[in-house]
Amino acid sequence: MIDIEKAIQIIKKANPFMGWLLNCEEPLIDYCKKYITRHEFASEHLKRQEPYKKLIQEKIEKLFKNEDIKVNFDGGLILDTTDHHSILNFPSTVGAHLITRFDTIFNRKEKKDYFVLNCGNVPFNDALNKRGVQINGKHLNLYPKSTKNKLVSRYPLYKYNLMEWVNKNKKDFNESEIEFIKRLQLIIDNVDFSTCKKLSDQIIKINHKIWLEMFDPGIINDVRRCITLEHDEILIEFLTKFVLENEDNIVWKSLFDKKFREIVLKEFDGIYGAWNYYGKNSGTYFFWCFDEEDGQEYRLDLRGDVLFSPEKKARNIKLEPEDISRALNEGILIPSIFIKFATVAFYMGAKTCGGPGQTEYSGSMQKAWLKVLNISNYAKELELSKYWSVINFNCADMAFRTKKDGKIYKEWGLDIAMNHTLTKKYIEKISKIPIKFFIYPMIPISFYRLASVEERKQLNIKEEDLYKDLA
Repeated sequence: MIDIEKAIQIIKKANPFMGWLLNCEEPLIDYCKKYITRHEFASEHLKRQEPYKKLIQEKIEKLFKNEDIKVNFDGGLILDTTDHHSILNFPSTVGAHLITRFDTIFNRKEKKDYFVLNCGNVPFNDALNKRGVQINGKHLNLYPKSTKNKLVSRYPLYKYNLMEWVNKNKKDFNESEIEFIKRLQLIIDNVDFSTCKKLSDQIIKINHKIWLEMFDPGIINDVRRCITLEHDEILIEFLTKFVLENEDNIVWKSLFDKKFREIVLKEFDGIYGAWNYYGKNSGTYFFWCFDEEDGQEYRLDLRGDVLFSPEKKARNIKLEPEDISRALNEGILIPSIFIKFATVAFYMGAKTCGGPGQTEYSGSMQKAWLKVLNISNYAKELELSKYWSVINFNCADMAFRTKKDGKIYKEWGLDIAMNHTLTKKYIEKISKIPIKFFIYPMIPISFYRLASVEERKQLNIKEEDLYKDLA
């Protein structure tokens, strides 16, 4: 257990909020009611959120035309921003979508449905999905190797053929797993993709169906539908329509007000999601640059008033409202984490929830924004800053099953769907368990998200050893 104790100390130092959670005795249901669902929004923030809500509503209505989806915004924007840009898969991110509305999940009649925002600004070979999904600990590839570095959000419509991979690797899957994969293929085949323009639209609609598979069929009519919306296109439309045309906001000033921008450049230097966070020439300035030829993104540097890509020499974009709007609309620019949080969390005052990495860097961003607002004497935004709520942890493993040998293992997204794990009795049972026990299984991945390269090297702790200690 020595490695686990060392890892916990590193986690507590890097992310005190997660450190608090690892000691928290609050039952899961009370934690969700106190720290996730409940929030007071400033009237000004609610006003700013209105056009964003409208864009979200329009997106859902277009995708789910003539389908039984009724989104309720639960007051102001409360966003599960945990990445889930693929078919529901990684355990703690599936758990995050449940925690986001845990205390009202069976109250669809009154509360209607809800959405979470994910980030499609990731390649197919990202660490959480690796071009596919996991079933009973076995990997099922969904996308060809040639896609591995391409961005999910910019990929065209896709034809899923799950059995092609299974037939090539039949010895890896048992009879019950193959039967489930056939059922999954049938679910996908029956999704109406006529309203979809790209892969990320398809994923939203597929996830809606898989979400319902996770629950006991006897209670499914009571369960609130979870819509996993891909965020980039909604944010881009909001930026070009409502933010870049209005000079009195922190996003516009960060980009186009030279004095304000200088303060931002200094205070956010080295913060994850901004620039130079892994040392010089890491991260990006304000936006990523998308290259249509190879389907990948590239970082941007800033020289005076010009954004340029060191890797794509011809790509130079002036920091002028018209130029930035045009590049966003043409798909050349993708908003960075800095822009996303500046817009959604700090300008609109949305409550954001996430995992170990996000609750660390959102806290760092909050401190930096307070410095920027104080230095620039931005009185109106300083007054509104007391309503910010960006450090809310909702990323946790929620589904566990006992094997025949008596060992307990956590279920991934499709395991939950295969077994219809989320019965009313199961959810009532786990609602009484202290939140810390849902966070403990995340110690290995949290350590690798939060520990510095030097700390990992010095301690020589291996991820597999952490999992052994937990077992």
